[in-house]
Order: sequence, then structure tokens, then C-alpha cells
Amino acid sequence: MKRVTFSTPEELVTHCENEEVSLVIEYRDDDNKQRQVILAGDRLQEAASYLSRPKPEAYYRKDGIFFEVVAGWK
Repeated sequence: MKRVTFSTPEELVTHCENEEVSLVIEYRDDDNKQRQVILAGDRLQEAASYLSRPKPEAYYRKDGIFFEVVAGWK
């Protein structure tokens, strides 16, 4: 797995759109249950709100390689 850091949510969205990948975000909901959401297309704009939740982890896969997303703006 490779790690990619983004300085703004907009940079992350633009990168995912340019690479044509779906962003997978795992987070904890209000009941502390683990949830997963897959964002692509217009839904990529929601990434910042999911990454602001407790214990978020984000990644995408391209050409068989997983890329861990690091939210540098947090």
C-alpha cells in the first residue's frame, strides 16, 4: 500500500476525478459502529464530511495497488 497526502479536500476530489477512482472511507458513526462509504462522481464532494468523523480511514485502488489517503488538512 502506498500513502498519498492531500492538503485540501478539493485537492483530494480533483485527484480522484482525474484518476477516475472511487474513494472508500471507513469511519465510526454516532453509535461507535464502523461504517463504510464508497464515493465516486458527484458524491466525492462529500469526502470532507466523512473524513471529519471519528477514526476515519480512506483509500482507493488503482491498477491493483491500494493507496492510503492522508487528510493533511486535519
